[in-house]
Amino acid sequence: MSGKLIIVGAGGDGRNVAEIVQETSQPWRLLGFLDDDPNKQGAEVNGVPVLGTTSDIHRYEDCHFVVLVGNPKDRYVKKRVVDRLAIRPEQLATIIHPTAIVSKYAEVGRGTVILPLVTVMADAKIGDHVYIASKSNIGHNTTIGDYVFITALVGIAGNAVVEEGSFIGLNASIRDGVTVGKWSSVGMGSAVVSDVPPFHVVGGNPASVLRRLDPEEFHS
Repeated sequence: MSGKLIIVGAGGDGRNVAEIVQETSQPWRLLGFLDDDPNKQGAEVNGVPVLGTTSDIHRYEDCHFVVLVGNPKDRYVKKRVVDRLAIRPEQLATIIHPTAIVSKYAEVGRGTVILPLVTVMADAKIGDHVYIASKSNIGHNTTIGDYVFITALVGIAGNAVVEEGSFIGLNASIRDGVTVGKWSSVGMGSAVVSDVPPFHVVGGNPASVLRRLDPEEFHS
């Protein structure tokens, strides 16, 4: 897959991916950002033009897109934006840094981003709209659901499951065979050795439940 690319969201994650596309061997020609921040309209962000807001997406029907919006206080925002934009699956770009090692037996979904020095082992399954930051390891036969955000230096052992929308904090570790329930959050430096229920925040070594999240926060 190749062609013209537009990044939805000119925040930190979007800027990271813009640089990857510009500075490494990628099959994409980056046109610019779409961003709803009025202060960015008509400007350039790190030399990349902001072409308009997300409402202008219809002007770029011949382009591919990667959606990189986020808000720590509203982790559902990315899914909400994706649903609203209704981008066709074949228009979603997958961005993998050339230093990442992805097994030929692994599956990587659409709209997913894999940053430098990530390792994805054999028979791992990575969903759509996933973000995996630098130097993280995804073990064999592990399943990563849609909209999961994995920060840097995370280790996920084999046969684990990280369900839709979960957030895995910096330098966290997840034991083999463990399931992290949907829209849960694993704190920085945590060691997860048992299953995490959906909509929970865990932290510590070993990780324990810190609080329960309100599922209503994750509705569109």
